[in-house]
Amino acid sequence: MSAASAVIRRGISDQRLAVLTWGASLGLMGAFIAAIYPSVRDSLAKVVQSYPSGLKEAFGVTGFDTVESYVHAEMFSLIVPLAIGFFAIRSATRETVAAEENGYLETILSLPLARRVLAAGSALATLVICAGILAVTGSLIFVAGRVAGTGISLGLTFAGAFGLWPLAVFFAGVASVVGGLVGRSAEVTGIATGILVGMYVLDLAGRLSSSIEGVRWFSAFRYYGAPLRDGIDISHFVALTAAGIVLVGVGAVLFDRRDLRH
Repeated sequence: MSAASAVIRRGISDQRLAVLTWGASLGLMGAFIAAIYPSVRDSLAKVVQSYPSGLKEAFGVTGFDTVESYVHAEMFSLIVPLAIGFFAIRSATRETVAAEENGYLETILSLPLARRVLAAGSALATLVICAGILAVTGSLIFVAGRVAGTGISLGLTFAGAFGLWPLAVFFAGVASVVGGLVGRSAEVTGIATGILVGMYVLDLAGRLSSSIEGVRWFSAFRYYGAPLRDGIDISHFVALTAAGIVLVGVGAVLFDRRDLRH
């Protein structure tokens, strides 16, 4: 077994419960939204007519004429993207910066294990865990939607869930880069989360005002889109994933070169 695969397997094993705790938490919230859709559909159609056009554009409100558009607006336009991004940030440097801060990184590195391999493996394990969280989330939403008789689409449900995976990749990469520069987990979390929220605000501002729409190019959320409603944009999916992988690699190199705290 290679050192990289050992790090990934260890990371997955250590965080396997997160698949259920995070996946069930997000999935049950989404399942509730999907389940109540038949009872609120008619009233929603009337309410949406009074919404400002900018607000409808910003949050992907297209009339709530399908359960997918309703779940997207209520869950996948804000709550789930920020949650999975935050999880990726917290998890990606768990075996590096957190271990360094808690004083057991030197013990790990006493093994025949390069620092850059440890950093990259920790981030890659995070991406596997994120995929599991999104799978559980999508499954619960689909089951609830079908039981409630909404006619929810299997393809769109899982497009919505796994369309978030590139965001997880990207922000795991952001955390890896920050972790390669600083040695305190609180600082890594704070800086990377600030970038996460800042990018969301940039994208939201660009959607609310056409005069500053160009700022959306600097936000990862522009490339996320609305896959639960519209399906996955393959070019954006690949581009955001590739950017995240590059950032993971950069973070691994920076961590390898940084002086460790003692």
